[in-house]
Amino acid sequence: MASSWPAGTARPDLVVLVVAAAALTRGPAAGVLVGVAGGWLLDLVPPGAAPAGASALVLAAAGALVGLLRPWTRLSPVVPWLLAVLAAAVPPLVRGVAAAAGAGVARPLDLLSSWLWTAAAAVLLVPALLALERRLAPVEDGRAR
Repeated sequence: MASSWPAGTARPDLVVLVVAAAALTRGPAAGVLVGVAGGWLLDLVPPGAAPAGASALVLAAAGALVGLLRPWTRLSPVVPWLLAVLAAAVPPLVRGVAAAAGAGVARPLDLLSSWLWTAAAAVLLVPALLALERRLAPVEDGRAR
């Protein structure tokens, strides 16, 4: 598959940012559902992942975590970005633990680099994704606006 991203370098995980935005806007249930859907797409679309469903479980966990921490977003406008960065840390951590257990290969520098690229992308994408999410489905806490 052709890519404009340099070969051999870590890439940002943009799907986890979409999952975090859904969880921040709608809560943990939406975070889990979007995480499962995004993970299935990552697992099933070529080149796919080794065990089908692994990405879905990891992204669902990230969505649930961010959704559960959603009430903290009232403290500061920086908190949604921090929660997205926290969600972005979940996939590299799981890949690192899996590699340590013998399932695959993951270099720590690549995992850290991928997380840092995702955090940098979150600065620009999270506010835009939150605005898009709110615009597409303006229902919050069970009430229509």
